[in-house]
Amino acid sequence: MDQLLLPAEHRSILAPIQTFLAEHGCSAWLVGGYVRDLLRGQPSGDIDIAVTGSALTLARELADRTGGAFVPLHDETDTARIVWKSELAAPTVVDLVRLRAPSIEGDLRLRDLTINALALPLDAVFDTDDLRGLLLDPTRGQDDLLKRQIRPCGPTALTDDPLRMLRTARFAAQFGFALALQTDAALREHAHRIDSVAQERVRDELLKLLAARHAAPWLAYLDEVRLLTRIIPELDAARDCAQPTQHFLPVLAHLFETVCVWEWLYAQLVPEGEQDHSYGAAEGIVPTAFAEPVSAQTEPGLAMSQRFAPLIRGRMTQEVTNGHRRYAVFKFAALLHDVAKPLTMQIREGRITFYGHEDVGADIVRQIGQRLRLGRDATSYAERVVREHMRPGQLHAQGEDLTRRAIYRLLRDTGAAAPDVLLHSLCDHLAAKGPRATLAGWEHHVAWTDAILGNMRTEEPAIPKAHIVTGGDVIRELGIEPGPIVGRILAAIDEALFLGEVTTREEALALAAQIAHADEERLD
Repeated sequence: MDQLLLPAEHRSILAPIQTFLAEHGCSAWLVGGYVRDLLRGQPSGDIDIAVTGSALTLARELADRTGGAFVPLHDETDTARIVWKSELAAPTVVDLVRLRAPSIEGDLRLRDLTINALALPLDAVFDTDDLRGLLLDPTRGQDDLLKRQIRPCGPTALTDDPLRMLRTARFAAQFGFALALQTDAALREHAHRIDSVAQERVRDELLKLLAARHAAPWLAYLDEVRLLTRIIPELDAARDCAQPTQHFLPVLAHLFETVCVWEWLYAQLVPEGEQDHSYGAAEGIVPTAFAEPVSAQTEPGLAMSQRFAPLIRGRMTQEVTNGHRRYAVFKFAALLHDVAKPLTMQIREGRITFYGHEDVGADIVRQIGQRLRLGRDATSYAERVVREHMRPGQLHAQGEDLTRRAIYRLLRDTGAAAPDVLLHSLCDHLAAKGPRATLAGWEHHVAWTDAILGNMRTEEPAIPKAHIVTGGDVIRELGIEPGPIVGRILAAIDEALFLGEVTTREEALALAAQIAHADEERLD
């Protein structure tokens, strides 16, 4: 077995912290996720330290002494954070937390999962080249790391804080681990207890799950144990909602398949060294449904275009809300894009229809976002993707030619979410086709999408950023009253600017006069 070493850069961070804590007569231990990731060979930049004194008091004084930023986290659990910023590297983050039991072993036994109930005495980590001899592991977490298994620390660990049930799936998805049998049994018995958890905490854990490379199988698993629809009850009716013959899955399974397709497509855009090949090789319960798109199983030649890979990767790593990336929020939108189909389902002349489900669905997504405290920007983004997710398909169905006017109107209506609406259309295409997907049909759809993305001169849609004339100019120059006509005129001028039909203020005012005159004739 390889030696367990403390990274050199972490030694330089931790040495003055240990000196400071010793001066204050405090015992301290490296704990939790930091130790877990050391054992996994993937040391984290976020360091957790358990202390015997007041974490809030110690952290404040340590931050003042070292020039770090003090961030109080929880008064009840006596937890605080110190952040040291650097111009050359990522910020260093250290969390201090007071022991929750008289001893470190007792504290570890109160934690959620065995793989997180690990500790190393801080005062001893500088005196050895192999930390394994120092490891404190009262719940056999190291064994579970070797088995790649998620197991609670004790019989009440998951019910003591029901959010931990969602965390089990998140860690399994994040690390490619399996659930122990008792973990699965606890989720099935106690899923309803998630109702007692604050929505903000549920939001953060759900988005962390969605940020994992293989979230789709675990979303399906959470539905199987009825935990997902406790969090998003609007999805419950989608489970058995039938679809027309263009789809091979009922609505909820289609939503999982759409997320699965996106994970599969995005993996092709990630450099080989960053790809995650860990899924499935673990001891315990690992869901296999939605681990790979059905279309990819039946048509091996399918592939994602690499032309815009840097653009897509750059967008998907941008922060959207509360430290969460667009990649996760995009999956949130994909999971909900057909949420309104059960509400809008009708049978017309023997055919199933869902007219208007995109608009109704966008309203539902806004309500879900508000309930989960998703934040204005992330909620608006998800709402936009859902509201406009039918647009690329409708435009595609109109014919082969992509006019600049049609592209402009698509970009105008989808705004900053335009590239993501197009990407969602690709995912929806394969998720609907499934075993009927063809290489020719896919390559045509990809080329069509590339053609639209190519019209975007920057990462954001190529829409005029400012009117060449203002509403006040239109009112004054044309002598008209304020009203809806002014907005229509400005929108028409923007479109003409994009198309190159208008290039000067004089041409814009001439177009404005034509529209105003036509409006007057219509009213007469």
